[in-house]
Amino acid sequence: MISTWSTVGTAGTVGTTGTLGITTPPVSGGRWHRSVQVFSGPPAVGAFGTGPTPAAGVTVATRSGVRTVLVHSGQPDGPAGPAGPTTPQPLLGTDDHFAVDADTCTEGPWLDCADVLVHSRPRQRSGAWLRLNRVLVRHVGCRLVALPLLDGSCAVADRDGTRCLLRLAEGTGTAGPERWSQAASCLHGLLSTGHTLDGLRHVSFLTGP
Repeated sequence: MISTWSTVGTAGTVGTTGTLGITTPPVSGGRWHRSVQVFSGPPAVGAFGTGPTPAAGVTVATRSGVRTVLVHSGQPDGPAGPAGPTTPQPLLGTDDHFAVDADTCTEGPWLDCADVLVHSRPRQRSGAWLRLNRVLVRHVGCRLVALPLLDGSCAVADRDGTRCLLRLAEGTGTAGPERWSQAASCLHGLLSTGHTLDGLRHVSFLTGP
């Protein structure tokens, strides 16, 4: 199943449509250690890997060119995913971080050390940006926070003040909190290599076979 997405800026500008594949994550208790790899160029053949836990990822068109971002549940097996691409891509950076479910985790230390906080309970769009701002103020170690909304979209905020809305196109179902969490981890990887949310021109969310 492939879902179609678009990015919407806080000013209402709609970006180019992308896709998000479906993956079944392991049970994690709402806490994930993730390793994100950012490559220059589009995904090569085999970049998303094979096997029971293929790497999730995104391809992004930024102001400076196309980037491929892979997110792994732990350390990646190779330079570009479990299977490895047929043609190596330049690795721009690796980002290791913790992502935590802000709604189900009740342990303060985990919330305080999280780099990415994602809400698993969708909410109304009204008040979403205020909630994200409060999360960033309360948890000063968090770089990126995401909040799925009842209309199927997801509000994302960066600590630098940038905001964006990832929206599900009509007729494509729902993504679910785990997939939004993976998407947020991919965006965190992009931020760690010098990109910004407002520099995104096209986002395609993908998974392995």
